Amino acid sequence: MVLTSENYFSPEMQMAYMGSSQFKAFQKCEAAALAEIRGEYVRPSTTALLVGSYVDAHFEGTLPLFKAQHPELFKRDGGLKADYIQAQSIIDRMESDRLYSLLMSGKKQVIKTGIIAGVPFKIKIDSLLDADTCQQIVSEFPQAAAALGFCDGAIVDQKVMSDMQDVWSDEDHRRVSFVEAWGYDIQGAIYQAVEGNMLPFVLAVGTKEDSPDLAALFISDADLSAKLAEIEDAAPRYQAIKEGRIPPRRCEHCAYCRMTKHLSGIINYKELSEDAE
Repeated sequence: MVLTSENYFSPEMQMAYMGSSQFKAFQKCEAAALAEIRGEYVRPSTTALLVGSYVDAHFEGTLPLFKAQHPELFKRDGGLKADYIQAQSIIDRMESDRLYSLLMSGKKQVIKTGIIAGVPFKIKIDSLLDADTCQQIVSEFPQAAAALGFCDGAIVDQKVMSDMQDVWSDEDHRRVSFVEAWGYDIQGAIYQAVEGNMLPFVLAVGTKEDSPDLAALFISDADLSAKLAEIEDAAPRYQAIKEGRIPPRRCEHCAYCRMTKHLSGIINYKELSEDAE
């Protein structure tokens, strides 16, 4: 079966290929990730995710279809709910900016597949820029040269965030960049490896704040290379879990683990605090 936009997230293709979202899901909880692939668990759709998808659909040129598929966007009188009116204001802000518009002017939703550490991966690039567009950007915006100077193209991924503040990381016990907190560096490493030409990875970011903020961010090749090493180390295990060769680990903290938990005894209440540490 050929991988297309229509079947990209189908159960068959989720089983056949690993993507950046699936890889990050395995990092968080192997049991939940496997259950989701098998259709045994569906993560609840949130307004935050729908707002991001609304903006993505606009730039893909599929917004009318997206609206038709999601009647929950609308009030009873047929008008958009406030969150999606805000999404439109984010789009207007993005399109009013020359650099942002150039970054999103490449080939849309480019699907590619590749192998990382023996594991088949799939990617869908929001905007794939060619060399000429990159040079046009550098010519108009010299401060973009560090990211796009002398490249043969660039991978641009669009993100809609609540804001761009640092995020608390339980793993690191400190606040870290939202890029690291949400695994966008992992996504970049996967995209760069699968695309195959070592193109720069750029995030085109818009926020949901009352006055939407914008940013164009790149992740260095050194940082992407470090993340790729982590991916190469973990991906074969995750693939073995998908294929049923080894059992998944439960995190015992996520929504899936809470809903499938079975009591096995009675414990001292003080152990709850110990488990949380």
